[in-house]
Amino acid sequence: MTASSLKQAWPEAAPHLTPEQQALAALRAEIDRIDDQILALFEQRLAVASVVGRAKDAPSGAHTKLRPDREQTVQAQMLSKCAPENAEAVEHLWREIVGWGLARQGRLQVQVWAPIEPTRAFDGARLRFGAAADIRMVRDPRKALAFAAEGRGVAVLAVNTDDAWWMGLRREWSMLSVFDGYGGDTPTSLAVGKIDPPALPKGRRVVVTAGGDAGDGGGARRWGLNTHHGWTLALTDARLSPGEAEGCVGAIG
Repeated sequence: MTASSLKQAWPEAAPHLTPEQQALAALRAEIDRIDDQILALFEQRLAVASVVGRAKDAPSGAHTKLRPDREQTVQAQMLSKCAPENAEAVEHLWREIVGWGLARQGRLQVQVWAPIEPTRAFDGARLRFGAAADIRMVRDPRKALAFAAEGRGVAVLAVNTDDAWWMGLRREWSMLSVFDGYGGDTPTSLAVGKIDPPALPKGRRVVVTAGGDAGDGGGARRWGLNTHHGWTLALTDARLSPGEAEGCVGAIG
């Protein structure tokens, strides 16, 4: 920092600063300069996001504004470019940036149903959708599914319960798709929404099948999540398309 810029930062105290104080003042001034740049770029991004929202409606009708495939791609690009020690910070920051951009297209509403470990499910939803989302705990998974089916928001529903709401994804809620899961490699809750099928993330497919088997038939690896009266909710590595006979109801990136 030059003497003139230091005097601008601390006009009265600058002549009396110790070398250590001058170094600290220089660093703070540099942070202020970077913050101004971040703010300008963030506001520019929000403005562009508002325009993007108007061109985002799926050809097949009203869906949520979420594009899990796009988010997945952007997140992967950012993580590949950042320093390894910054990866966690970048991931969380990008979730918030994306969330506020999405809010410019209409504030996302998320209904969470999790009678077991509700805090874990809520925290997973908050981490995924960011502070911009309106996240609420609800008592009825089927009302949450009906809400998601309207296309105005999404539902995050626990699967580690006795309530087999997920069977409805092959019945009355076939217009909905699973697009994320929370709780580790074996998710304890799933995010469900009216997602444009081409916008689903790349990753393990979610299947609901009869007969107690993942039903992919190709020897692909599978992970069971829950069973109920001969029906199974599972993840599989098989490359399946939603809505087909194999019982694919979505994907988890």
